[in-house]
Amino acid sequence: MTDPRFYTTTPQYSSKILIRGTEDYERCRRNNPSAHTLPRYPREIHVAETPADVANALERATELGVCVGVRSSGHIMHVPSLIQDGILIDAVNLNRRIEYDPITQEIAFGPASRVEELAAKLKEVNRFFPHGHAPTVGSAGFMLAGGQGWFVRGWGATNQTWITKIEMVVPDGRTVIASRSENPDLFWAARGSGQGFFAVVTRFWGRTIARSVMWERVLKFDINRENYMDIMTWSIERGRDTPKYGTDLNLTIDYPEKYDPRYTTDAIPPSGKLHLTLNLLCYCDTQREARTLLGAYDKLTPQVQDFLIESKPVQRRDLEEVFARKRGFLGNGKQEKWQINSIMNDPDVPLQRLLEAIKPCMLELPTRTSSVFMCHCDIVPDEEDACLSLPQDLYISTITGWTDPKLEPAIQQPMRDNYRRAFPVAVGMYITEFDINHEDANTKVLTDTALAKFLTIRQKWDPNSLFPTYKAFVKTHEKINQLQKRGKL
Repeated sequence: MTDPRFYTTTPQYSSKILIRGTEDYERCRRNNPSAHTLPRYPREIHVAETPADVANALERATELGVCVGVRSSGHIMHVPSLIQDGILIDAVNLNRRIEYDPITQEIAFGPASRVEELAAKLKEVNRFFPHGHAPTVGSAGFMLAGGQGWFVRGWGATNQTWITKIEMVVPDGRTVIASRSENPDLFWAARGSGQGFFAVVTRFWGRTIARSVMWERVLKFDINRENYMDIMTWSIERGRDTPKYGTDLNLTIDYPEKYDPRYTTDAIPPSGKLHLTLNLLCYCDTQREARTLLGAYDKLTPQVQDFLIESKPVQRRDLEEVFARKRGFLGNGKQEKWQINSIMNDPDVPLQRLLEAIKPCMLELPTRTSSVFMCHCDIVPDEEDACLSLPQDLYISTITGWTDPKLEPAIQQPMRDNYRRAFPVAVGMYITEFDINHEDANTKVLTDTALAKFLTIRQKWDPNSLFPTYKAFVKTHEKINQLQKRGKL
């Protein structure tokens, strides 16, 4: 069998049901953005195209007495969808179309519709909807996790304020609609439970608004252990001084050699120096408005000015340019392997304490291709409305990247340890980074009250635990609560 590793967003398979031992099965199993696909082998893979196909897969799992995993694009790097001897439902072809209704001004799309596909349709109809930032991310994983979409700071998480209804197949095989007025318990549970959700989403509907213009300003600095506190403090405080509505503020730290094609190994160059880049975007009609929205960053302090490498003024930007940059940031075309660790800071923790706690996460990048990504989210949850329940002030993450299998598994542990030590300054972690394979990497993904409500709803709809990932959430919450009770967190 040839090496089946080649990631594509539009795979073609010989059948809707793939059996272990065939080339198409293995090619499908490994069709994940990270080449680090774990040795877990579902009994069958069902490449569903319709809700009826999903219902058949659920019936088959019930018949076999096994559990179900669901994948829309595979961007959850820990591949919880791969359940040993279970059923994998691959949603890559499930309702893979995007429709816009000019009367309701709503957009409807399938669970594996990619960010770049949504962007193209919205451009065609001259509308805006806050999809994700990375071009190949599938819709279901993004929406179920909450949706840190474009300009989330002022407009809220995408599933909070933009999604109006969801079609899904529940464990007993029925296709139902969930909204605030129809099956509201399902609608509540779907929005924020991520990989723990207990049904298969087959379609989303979301409202849109009139399209405007995207603008970007870029600042780049040298960063090291000595100037870290000054530059990070300045960067975050300027973000907090920036209006929330219509702004999208992102911080990355990486080695410039990450993007240099002359470098091909995982090793950090001996002369490598970390750069911190601020990609500051806004959405408004004119450049003058954009300069005003991003004006807080004009105030460079002497401590920061000395380390400024590059400053690009506000200029018009289109999504295709942003997508091209994202492909370089987190590539998935060859043998790249990725691990993402994250926390969301506790808003009550002082900034200086937070920065000291996350310093190793920010500066101890293990390879040339590893990166830090941080963004201002400013998501205020409404637990009455959705399962999404942890406040998201700053999303803080480190992406460990490597290609050499000889580095495994040691390459993965240092950053897990760094983030575990940062748990005391965190309110929790983003649910897509919850690692079912390594409990030490995990902290809470919901509030305790939201988890309790979710479990009650889940028991009603999935009494036989056809979808098992929620169990890992429960284990982690119990662990964190015990540590907090003993004063060890």
